[in-house]
Amino acid sequence: MYDVIIVGAGPSGAALSYFLVKKGFNVLTLERDPKPATRVICGEYLPDPDSLGMPKDISKAYWEFFRPFIVHRIKRISMEIENRRFTTEYIGYSIDRANMIRKRLMESVENGLSLSTKEAFLTAKLGDGCIKVITSKGEYRTKFLVGADGFGSKVARSSGLHNVIKCDDLALAFTNEVNLDLPDPEEMRLIINEELAPGTYAWVIPRSPSRANVGLGVRLSMKRSFNPVRAMKKFFKELKIKKEPILRGRYVPVGGISPRIVSHGVFLLGDAACMVIPSNGGGMHLGIIAAYLLSNSLEGEPERRYERAVREYIKPVVDLGLVHRKAADFFTRTGLLRRTVGLLPNNMVSEVIKVVKGNYYPLIKVMASMYDFLDMGRSGSYPRC
Repeated sequence: MYDVIIVGAGPSGAALSYFLVKKGFNVLTLERDPKPATRVICGEYLPDPDSLGMPKDISKAYWEFFRPFIVHRIKRISMEIENRRFTTEYIGYSIDRANMIRKRLMESVENGLSLSTKEAFLTAKLGDGCIKVITSKGEYRTKFLVGADGFGSKVARSSGLHNVIKCDDLALAFTNEVNLDLPDPEEMRLIINEELAPGTYAWVIPRSPSRANVGLGVRLSMKRSFNPVRAMKKFFKELKIKKEPILRGRYVPVGGISPRIVSHGVFLLGDAACMVIPSNGGGMHLGIIAAYLLSNSLEGEPERRYERAVREYIKPVVDLGLVHRKAADFFTRTGLLRRTVGLLPNNMVSEVIKVVKGNYYPLIKVMASMYDFLDMGRSGSYPRC
């Protein structure tokens, strides 16, 4: 019998494996793919811990987990809206996500982790004082089960933690890594363009002076009139990239944290719990931090401790990102953005980029409330949309 079984060996699952075996837990991590991190559909960007306002122990654990895998440092972020460009200083890093996951899992195996690949989670059943986990290869028993298996988590569905997600609260993101001469390799570019990336944005994230992660997204409530191949080709042409784009996409939940993330010894983590900032789709750093919080919670009253930690350190930034996202939705879908972009204060846009609650928050909150009130552009729920 295991202390913990983790389903999924992405960033969140690898981080939890790493933190738990260091504490002496007997852990089994299950991964359905033959090799962990084979499907990297991600911006591969992490913010500097000093930018997050977390307690020192959380910042230290987060930093030490990913620091060896930094490939490039980014000093600022620009947001391009119509004919205006807003820039704010913000430290972050492009990382080698695949290498980070593999190396950390390897270290964890050396320290006692049991890792099983090509093994798919099927279901879980509560037993007498334990959880029975049924997979494509067999059955296991564990005290705690963790779903780190991404959006649409099977662990969430099997344990009654799955929730209905509106089409407007889900995005599809497409990304490529390309050679590209960058005018400023220390700047990440975000491009707001409803034709190019309806309901989201396009991005250029430097990975070196001559290489970048390039991508764009679409909200599912707006995808009927969206052709991802055409959009990516248009973006490549604008960036003067001559190669053909490879279309690889993934779902990104942008509607806030799942209402329930624990139940009878089952815990959700990362995208499985919708721990994604709705305004920018960033979630890898929250998944790593949540893994550390969960590793500290599995003693005493684990469910209560984990929920309290998530409520204190993760939910506030996700909730704030949701307010920012809805305010942006109100602006774009009413057509106000094009008419007022020349009047937008730099500091207001900076608050949105940094996901902080500043002087303009009351106004942003009002616009977000108006979006909810008008119910613009939302219809249906996933997967029907």
